[in-house]
Amino acid sequence: MKLHSKLCALGAGLILTTAFASADTIALGSYGTGQSNMGNSNSAMSFNVGLSTPVPGVVLTSATSNISPGGVWNSSLTSTSSWISYGQTGPTTPQASQPGGNFAPNGDYIFATTFTLNGNATAFTFNLLADDTVEVYLDGNTANLLANFAPGLNGTCQINQPNCETVLSLSNLTNPAALAFLTSGTHTLDFDVKQIASVDMGVDFTGTVTTGGAVPEPGTLLLLGTGLIGSAGALFRKMRA
Repeated sequence: MKLHSKLCALGAGLILTTAFASADTIALGSYGTGQSNMGNSNSAMSFNVGLSTPVPGVVLTSATSNISPGGVWNSSLTSTSSWISYGQTGPTTPQASQPGGNFAPNGDYIFATTFTLNGNATAFTFNLLADDTVEVYLDGNTANLLANFAPGLNGTCQINQPNCETVLSLSNLTNPAALAFLTSGTHTLDFDVKQIASVDMGVDFTGTVTTGGAVPEPGTLLLLGTGLIGSAGALFRKMRA
């Protein structure tokens, strides 16, 4: 193969590599069973009855509900998520109208959602609200921790974050070790909502996960590829002359 042809082929290959190196970002968000996914790539939130605190007088299933935050909790994080629980346990529902006719007993309430990545994560964002507080981890393993529950005193909900009033924001910049958990394949995102002082209970989250786009650098490859093709053209013109 002549030199100018080789340069053209190499340049074209680098430009094609640039196209395949582009990043892919999926959106995540909480929503109840049977509700619209609001453009999110994760499954509806499910309730783990076996691992959660029993609610007297209520036969619970894996189904979850969207609940209204009312004026006590922070509003839903965005238009692409909703506060959820195993039933109407939010601040707009009176005690007598909550499941079983009482507030959720103090304890742990486990929710989960699944999502699939087409490669290892190179970046992520994660925003969280909960009442009273929540621990978040991946794939049923508390060692894969994204957010720890908050200790301390309870006001409307937990005073420290995660809580129901101030959004807790995490990312690969604040939690770089979490990238190691976000590998290619299907994952479960687990939420252990801690009910501490009775009354209202629920969780709301949004997030994004990006795969690819880190190596190689698209801008560098594009410049190199077009440069090689340009050099090949100049060489070809010189040979013809």
